[in-house]
Amino acid sequence: MDVLLVALFGLLAGALVNLLADGLPNGRWLAGARYPDGSARPPLAWLGIAAFACGLRRPRPTDSLPERPLSWRYPLAEVATSGCMTLAYAAGRDLHSAAGLAALILPAQAALLVLIAVIDIERRQIVLRPLLACVLLALVRLFAQPQAAPTLSAMFAGALAAGLAFSLVYLGGRLFAGAVARQADNGDRATAFGFGDVYLMTVGGFILGLQAVPVAMTLAILLGGVGAAACLAAQVASGGYRRFIALP
Repeated sequence: MDVLLVALFGLLAGALVNLLADGLPNGRWLAGARYPDGSARPPLAWLGIAAFACGLRRPRPTDSLPERPLSWRYPLAEVATSGCMTLAYAAGRDLHSAAGLAALILPAQAALLVLIAVIDIERRQIVLRPLLACVLLALVRLFAQPQAAPTLSAMFAGALAAGLAFSLVYLGGRLFAGAVARQADNGDRATAFGFGDVYLMTVGGFILGLQAVPVAMTLAILLGGVGAAACLAAQVASGGYRRFIALP
């Protein structure tokens, strides 16, 4: 029953993720629940899933504003947030017997990471405020349930190891992009792995601690390769394949 409640709460948290994803890149914590044309959504459409289910994906048409529907990002972000929060809660409960405040910290961090992913996919940028919130939650978890969390020294060591490792990945990507740009003579030095990703991995190392960093880095690289392969396959199928394209 508690897992079901977390899943339902995750849908509401997903709606908050959508509001933050609309507001944070523009310098605001929250943006109002609005359609892409700027018109306000009715309360029933504040949840993306409800907007789609109730036929409220589109605003009421007017003569002055074009009709622009809600994108699929809204329900997908809610489902992703709910799923990630539920998995994080179940993992914390089963592995660490987390209870009370400590049991809520991993799901909260999962929601923040979904928010970071949504903004990165849409805007190609890593927003720092959710990362700082993840760090604060990690410290709260350390003091709320010290037997389940990495030690403070392990957290700092994990941050240092992950930050240095992925700084090398970032520098390698920059060198490769520069070599490709010089060869193609087009000046395009776009890289798939920016320095914001280094911040993200550093925070990930802080959350996990040094012992878990090698596994996390391996999974990140392998899953990134799976995602890149899927993107390349889609480009080939659609006829839009280009060599050396930067894949997020």
